[in-house]
Amino acid sequence: MKKTYKAAITCTLLLNLALSSAAMAAPIDVDVSNLKEVQTSGPEKVWVGEWKGDDTIIVDTQGNVTTVGELKESSSFVPPADDNLINNELLAPELITPTFEPDSPQAILASTYGHAWPYTAENSYGINCYGYALRFPGAINPGDGDGVSNVRDPAYFTNVYYTAGLVVQDGNTNPLYFKPGWRILPGRTAAINSDEHRIALRVGWIDSNGNGKVDIPEDNVDYHFMLQNSSGLWSEKHGHQASQNTGISDPSNFVWSNGSLYGFYNSVTVYIAAKVF
Repeated sequence: MKKTYKAAITCTLLLNLALSSAAMAAPIDVDVSNLKEVQTSGPEKVWVGEWKGDDTIIVDTQGNVTTVGELKESSSFVPPADDNLINNELLAPELITPTFEPDSPQAILASTYGHAWPYTAENSYGINCYGYALRFPGAINPGDGDGVSNVRDPAYFTNVYYTAGLVVQDGNTNPLYFKPGWRILPGRTAAINSDEHRIALRVGWIDSNGNGKVDIPEDNVDYHFMLQNSSGLWSEKHGHQASQNTGISDPSNFVWSNGSLYGFYNSVTVYIAAKVF
């Protein structure tokens, strides 16, 4: 399968800040009377303006205004040119130079957090949130582990459990980077083994063109991962941006935003026990 869209231009937007009580379905300070409430991946409400491609206006429940293009710039979903590129990245490790620092020899692995490692800043432009959570030296999407892209599967960005299943599949089908035995956990505090670490997943979808279905590239779609470190707290890396040691203790009770858009990743949180070398 081929995936072709890429982030485009951003623009500055001015909206009327007068409150329109007749049109308000949520406590925001932006007039959404000329915007359309659209479907998302969860309960968070979002309004969009007239479809103008990457310049389409999006407003969240906090009154934050962004565009389709701006959200693409900060997303972690990195579409490769074709499936041959996926195979080159995953099946030819000699072509990739890892950028992660090795574990500190002084690091003590607490059994509560399994094989989690201390937080280390990752500034590589070429590592996305999924790669960061797996110590993989590149940007990959869930489901790429077998060399075939799944991003056009209907449930990929709307059913987080479907995507989590692809993550488990990745771990069990790529022995060059991952150890088999990955599994979905029943919750954040579920016990893990000494060779596992916890990652957290949500998906995000905004029906930007209002047609009721996911149709890449017209929609805003993404997934996001958080990584539990040896401290028990969680860190993350948004797309090309630098990683952040967030200090979050419970990702399930945290608002997962994308750029300025409040709660973009609004599915439930799924926890996965991952195994890496």
